[in-house]
Amino acid sequence: MKRIFITLSILFLITGRMGFAQEGIPIYYDYLTDNLHLIHPAMNGASSCSKVRLTGRMQWSGVKDFPMLQTLSLSSHLGKSSGFGVILFNDRNGYHSQKGIQMSFAQHILLSQREILNKLSFGVSAMYVLNQLDQSAFDPNDFDPVIAYTMQSSGYFNVDVGLAYHLENFFLLASVKNLLLMPRGLYTPGLENVNLRNYVGTMGYFFGKRMGFHVEPSVMLQYKDYSKAMIVDGNLKFYHDLSNGAFFYGVSYRNYLNSAVTNPLSDITPIIGFYSGRFILAYVYTHQLAQNTFSQGGFHQITLGFNFDCRQRVYRYGCPHIR
Repeated sequence: MKRIFITLSILFLITGRMGFAQEGIPIYYDYLTDNLHLIHPAMNGASSCSKVRLTGRMQWSGVKDFPMLQTLSLSSHLGKSSGFGVILFNDRNGYHSQKGIQMSFAQHILLSQREILNKLSFGVSAMYVLNQLDQSAFDPNDFDPVIAYTMQSSGYFNVDVGLAYHLENFFLLASVKNLLLMPRGLYTPGLENVNLRNYVGTMGYFFGKRMGFHVEPSVMLQYKDYSKAMIVDGNLKFYHDLSNGAFFYGVSYRNYLNSAVTNPLSDITPIIGFYSGRFILAYVYTHQLAQNTFSQGGFHQITLGFNFDCRQRVYRYGCPHIR
């Protein structure tokens, strides 16, 4: 049991540095399924519709105590030029888990009153996270001073800030995640990384505004302040308009640069989904491309969503995630 605990702890430390888990809401690929507000607080209330999204993710399925994540989010309007968001999340990684709530506020400034979209947005999020480390399953007769043999819990606060700019079909988003240097109080004092700061930038363009077929290339960059690791996502999505919605599919390639792991890491993720009226359903599968992986089970993710309180747009064109 101790060997299992140590192994999972090492995996936790590795994946924690790379953004998989235990840094608040992990950054996976659900942002490509109309969930940009999970990453960028400035995107709350940016759409013409309010959004409810439920996402579930399973990692390394088939492995005991495999990592998993669930999020339930709301992004909505607040007056004519503001927005707010609420996210509940539950993230488990072996013996480690975190539960939290994040609340966001965004301010949107229309830079043009014409039909062409030209909007600048600012956002801020406050988050509370409860971290837990379950050591209650270990045998107390096999004593080890490092192990507490109980369920340990510790909570902490943090803040995200960001901005977003949309010009017709172009979008540029930037956020600083975990802005505060906050100890989590759960691990060995002096050895815990209190700097969870992560700089995230997203840029893309939506082609085919007058056609029934659209293409959206985009790229997302992450930079981990503590480990100096950089993560690059290259994304390509396609949309087919339907009479009462749209069908979309695409692929994302993620590469981990300067990571704490000596084995080069990358993965590829196909995406598929559709809008039907006010509903959205999307599925994401991630396959690791590294030579040595913990499991070949892959990562499965499903998103269910509903749009409501839709307002009439003052602009004619714009990216799908703000329509």
